[in-house]
Amino acid sequence: MHSFLNSEFAPFSFKDNNLFSQEFDDLYSSAKGAVEESEHVFINGNNLQERFRELKDSTFYIGEIGFGIGISFLTTCRSWLKNSQKDQVLTFYSFDKYLFQLKDFRKILDAYPELKQYSVELEKSYPKNVKGIQKISLFEGRVSLNLIIGDINQTKEYLELIKGIDAWFLDGFSPSKNPDLWSKKLFDLISNSCNRHATFATYTSAGTVKQNLKESGFDIKKTDGFSNKRHMLKGISYSGQEKKETPSKVAVIGSGIAGCLLSYSLAKKGIEVDLFEQSDDICSGASSHELLVTYPRLSAHDNAYGRFNLLSYLYAVNFYDNLKSAAWQKTGVLVLNHDQTSNKRQESLMQNRLDEDIYQHVSPKEASQISGIKLKLDGLLFRDAGYILPKQMCEVLIDSPNINLKTSSRIESLSRDKQITSFKIGDQEYKYEAVCLCTGSDTLKILNLKGASIKRGQTTHLEQDPDISQINLPICAKGYISPMVNNIHVLGSSYSNLEHLDIDQDEHISNIENFKIIYDGDVDIHSGKAGFRAVSKDHLPIVGQIDGIYVNTCHGSRASVSAPISADIISSYISQEAPPLEARELMSLNPRRFN
Repeated sequence: MHSFLNSEFAPFSFKDNNLFSQEFDDLYSSAKGAVEESEHVFINGNNLQERFRELKDSTFYIGEIGFGIGISFLTTCRSWLKNSQKDQVLTFYSFDKYLFQLKDFRKILDAYPELKQYSVELEKSYPKNVKGIQKISLFEGRVSLNLIIGDINQTKEYLELIKGIDAWFLDGFSPSKNPDLWSKKLFDLISNSCNRHATFATYTSAGTVKQNLKESGFDIKKTDGFSNKRHMLKGISYSGQEKKETPSKVAVIGSGIAGCLLSYSLAKKGIEVDLFEQSDDICSGASSHELLVTYPRLSAHDNAYGRFNLLSYLYAVNFYDNLKSAAWQKTGVLVLNHDQTSNKRQESLMQNRLDEDIYQHVSPKEASQISGIKLKLDGLLFRDAGYILPKQMCEVLIDSPNINLKTSSRIESLSRDKQITSFKIGDQEYKYEAVCLCTGSDTLKILNLKGASIKRGQTTHLEQDPDISQINLPICAKGYISPMVNNIHVLGSSYSNLEHLDIDQDEHISNIENFKIIYDGDVDIHSGKAGFRAVSKDHLPIVGQIDGIYVNTCHGSRASVSAPISADIISSYISQEAPPLEARELMSLNPRRFN
């Protein structure tokens, strides 16, 4: 059994200069031209150019079985960007068992100069070869690619979460070579995912495919195929559902990193947000620290914890990259191998991932060269990691005409009745269809949230020191040290049950003792900062709905990694779109999991 961390790439070769699957003994596309075939079968077969031009909605949804090398996706991007409006978004879901290596993607796509500007864009954010869902924003947010990697017999469950698809591309290998992609059971799930009057197109006209599609709720039409294929199939879903209305305005309580990310995600979907903050400024709670180190705490096991931590990290990096803000510093993060536990974890990760695409092992000498400081330990380098400046990040996130910030607003009397959530601020009552608590440690004052608790954390700020001033990326061991930010280095962070926020000298001493694993010289304390974090029993955030109220909390000290994908989960629930994780991972975050 393969680990989800394992590097599995598409087994392929070339047959008469055409891309050929060794596993399925079939060509990836017509020998007469992959782009031309995609245009004929999928773009024209679904009448997409005209539908893009006449689209009144803000989003168009496409599903695809068989991503391959991405030709049909890139051809669709070309048509979408030429024919749609700049404020409209193409959301594209694509399923495949494998991904191609980036070097092979580059080489193969070089043969399609007409797609060059589109393939270069995908190349910049090329997905990692891990199982599960990777959501990638492209073309300044105008295209959202949701790539679901894994065997269809496992990943087809995700189809149950997808609703409102406007067009389907059925592009698996030949029905005789890969029958799993053409079964009635799969077509039933595809049919249930459809919007009313959704269309489909496929290059095949095989009798079993035609029969299964009819029985799954599609009207079928046989039409001229591409090149030497006499016929292809296209048609319309007559069993799809009408899109439901989504709330026009949502209340988000709490303006830390979780609340600002959620407000941003909702605003991008055209939903108006009232963002409430009890203090007189945003980002005043646990998110108010000078920086948040952004790297994953991985497990090599394919369980919900391991997959969530990896996929949330990949999501966060792509999100911050696309934000193009100085509040995100993509420096890389060095995690040192400092004790028996970290050694065991490192060995396990190295055995389950050999391509160095997510992390790479570095010797003490390499670690020293990379970090700018003499180090005695080896470790793992996460090249795509870094740190965020949370206050600056939050200011960027809520700079939108769709977000109404309401500070000095302490909510009281939160209740839910007949699909409406109400609360009071002073004498004024507010009512919304959807309310989300992004209130960190204060959540427990509002809801009885089982499995959640509060832990204090204190960072230590060090004076400038020439011996450590060359540190140029966060270095983590038992604690961490940051590069210099605002003329200080940040050491972090304690984890205690103290119930006050006064600076505690014992916690300063503990932070410095942990730092000695990284650097054993003398350092001078400049200042520090303390805050309360909400944490869960199983160290995963609590994200979902409880008694009709949305909750997004318990990110602990890892909010910069887990909050971006969590914001997408909540905004997907509210806008009735498919969330960016599969059912197992969603259940692992559910607020009722400790009941």
